[in-house]
Amino acid sequence: MRIRVKVPPSPFRLLKERYFGEETRNPRVARAALARLSARLPPDVVPIVSEAVNSLIDYQDPDYALAYLDRIERYIGPAGPMLPNLAELAQLLSDRMHFEDPIRIAQLKLVEAGGVTAQPNPASTDRIEKFRWDEVIPMLPTKAAGPALDLFQRLHLARLSRRSVRLRFSSRTRFKLQRLKWLAGARVTRPFSERFKRERVWVERWLHMVDRSLVKQPEATVAVVRTADLIKGHGDTYQNGLAQWNAIIDGLVKPTCDGTLPLRRLGDAIQEVREAAIGEQAQSLLLSAVEQQRSQALAGA
Repeated sequence: MRIRVKVPPSPFRLLKERYFGEETRNPRVARAALARLSARLPPDVVPIVSEAVNSLIDYQDPDYALAYLDRIERYIGPAGPMLPNLAELAQLLSDRMHFEDPIRIAQLKLVEAGGVTAQPNPASTDRIEKFRWDEVIPMLPTKAAGPALDLFQRLHLARLSRRSVRLRFSSRTRFKLQRLKWLAGARVTRPFSERFKRERVWVERWLHMVDRSLVKQPEATVAVVRTADLIKGHGDTYQNGLAQWNAIIDGLVKPTCDGTLPLRRLGDAIQEVREAAIGEQAQSLLLSAVEQQRSQALAGA
């Protein structure tokens, strides 16, 4: 009797299927999964999730929309924890998965210009955005972005990597419009980039902290969910928000859930810390507020 051995597909075939024929990359698969999930979602969540799925297909591809649905599905059904603000989490998750890189800005500018069939418009207004080099370099594949960022560190140029570069997005001329289309079309390279990897890790850590707060301090879950709105935009705005989020998670949420910080009202502490971070010194004020919350909790233990 002949034994048939299943030979794994070649990398070339996998690449071809990923971009030209893989079934999950057909929008109807994501929309069918949305229809199945919608029957189990609360009525107020269905429009948010539906809009997110359609938008994420345009932003990246159906696989990305399916990843969004998989994350939402964790919080419904008999096996999922009861989340008090699923609609808010669904919206914030969508916002975060639409992270702003130069490809995203090019996509938005191209839609404004008329889409893939757009024609040059000399009267259109250029869009100029500032991105930091440590945002632009991670658009490269991981194996290229890592060594490039390490080189900045070894040459003591870390400060240079935090400087901004001005990028112009224009549809005024045929050449500029073609360049805009090329950059928007580069979304197919996004899943292989270091930035995509980092965003995936960030989202999963956020959801992990939401899950832990549901178990350890359910009344703080809403506040933990809302920490995601600290991170938005790009450039310094994005980096400052990310630093604030990490300070709250590492200083308050994680140690409280670990049991090493006896903070009895985690939700109130998060709210107080965020209210303290205002003005030009928001970063330092937030760090000080976090340390104050930690000191008070440890002193009262």
